[in-house]
Amino acid sequence: MSADYYQILGIGRSANSAEIKKAYRKLARRYHPDVNPDKPDAEKKFKEIQEAYAVLSDDEKRQQYDTFGRVDGAPDVGFGGFRQPGSSWRDAGGFRVDVGDFDTATGRFQDLGDIFGELFGRERGVKARPRPERGVDQEIEVEIDFDHAVRGTSVTIPVQRQVRCTTCDGSGHTGNAVCSSCHGSGVLISTERLRVKVPEGVADGQRVRVAGKGAEGRGGGTAGNLMVRVRVGPHSFFEREGDNIHTTIPVTFSEAYRGGEIEVGTVHGPVRAKVPAGTNSGRTFRLRGKGVRNTKTRAYGDHLYTVQIVVPKVMSPAGEEAARAVTDLYQTNPRDDLPTNL
Repeated sequence: MSADYYQILGIGRSANSAEIKKAYRKLARRYHPDVNPDKPDAEKKFKEIQEAYAVLSDDEKRQQYDTFGRVDGAPDVGFGGFRQPGSSWRDAGGFRVDVGDFDTATGRFQDLGDIFGELFGRERGVKARPRPERGVDQEIEVEIDFDHAVRGTSVTIPVQRQVRCTTCDGSGHTGNAVCSSCHGSGVLISTERLRVKVPEGVADGQRVRVAGKGAEGRGGGTAGNLMVRVRVGPHSFFEREGDNIHTTIPVTFSEAYRGGEIEVGTVHGPVRAKVPAGTNSGRTFRLRGKGVRNTKTRAYGDHLYTVQIVVPKVMSPAGEEAARAVTDLYQTNPRDDLPTNL
């Protein structure tokens, strides 16, 4: 035995036909001359692989090989396999294949020809079809007002997207000439006006996905998505932090000292809230559920308001007298506990 076909394919002597074919496909793909144009040893290895498969894939030849260690007939110098007496060879695009593998009824090579078709994505003489390719996602930026972001809105935006050229059906050619519409690219740029729904509570920088409105796919692939990045303008009174809203509410000295009920504006409307007696300027209170709705959890954040005691700007004798009376209310200097240096 001049060569161990089982060793060449890297399989055991008990391998079945499926295991033989799987091993051949893997090695043929690896050592095919078209894949290794600069490696002469690969062509030699490829011929050995073909020879081994031609014998082991044929039950009669394999039985003869297993019994006698050889197959009757001389090895063919082109294909590298063995042939039975009286058989002939046909040329198949650079490969020499035994006519015993050719089905005259269908006009196709069986087994070996089909394997080459699977390895290189085509059958002999048949033009390869392009694989379906998903279109790329596109992104566009839109700016909306603060109140629209909190409540939700709809915006109409012009979108330029890549679409298949209908003149050449995306091939880039009409007959043997380059397509005059797309100049060979197979795609065109289309401008559409899309109405996009912006959900309630969208945050600055958040993206809204519009399915299927990105670039069209190739070869029947699905279209990409359009990603709309939202920029939210600031508000003069409300300040957003996450799903919470912050505001500063001015109060009088009397309201802070004696306590009282005040009106607090929120993104959902005015709310009556109490200020406890003895409230210091800078104290923060919380109104639960009066913030912004989260786009994912759908839960509302809170409204936090900080009171700020406002000192009257009008100076009068009565005001002077009131200020002296207030001063008498302090039992200690409120700055006594503050550090005076580092």
